[in-house]
Amino acid sequence: MRMLFAALLSLPLLAGGGGTVHFRNQAFLAEVASEPREQELGLMRRSHLAKDRCMIFLYGRDGYHSIWMRNCLISLDVAWVDAQGVVVEVAENVPPCSKAQSKLEPSPCPTYGGTVPARNFIEFAAGTFKRLKLKKGDALRWDLTLDDGTRLKGGAWGMMVQR
Repeated sequence: MRMLFAALLSLPLLAGGGGTVHFRNQAFLAEVASEPREQELGLMRRSHLAKDRCMIFLYGRDGYHSIWMRNCLISLDVAWVDAQGVVVEVAENVPPCSKAQSKLEPSPCPTYGGTVPARNFIEFAAGTFKRLKLKKGDALRWDLTLDDGTRLKGGAWGMMVQR
């Protein structure tokens, strides 16, 4: 048992790291998707996302980052943010794609968002935006540690990288 626990501690954090994302006085435990494979998988096949959790997708530059819900099992609220953490686009209660559609190639699952340039986006449990009254123009901030030990503090705090 002790060896199993030690082995689990040596594993990297889920996705590409972890940390917190903040909106006003609310903190969310965050998983990071910063590599293409992590971004492709996102929250696929998750049966639950707690109200205090999120996944942040980090990109090196602004772009039109749409999402699709292929192989997703839960509805999500999604905020696209600029480099300063200002919300530039939102999608609330985005539904999962049906199992039948997810199995088809090419998948007919619809895409959401990505209609304006954004640096990153963050996925939350559906209902989060309504509960917190989060909307376009609000500011988010984050404090993250990537798997390689790099610390990123950004958004409304300004961007800082520590190695």
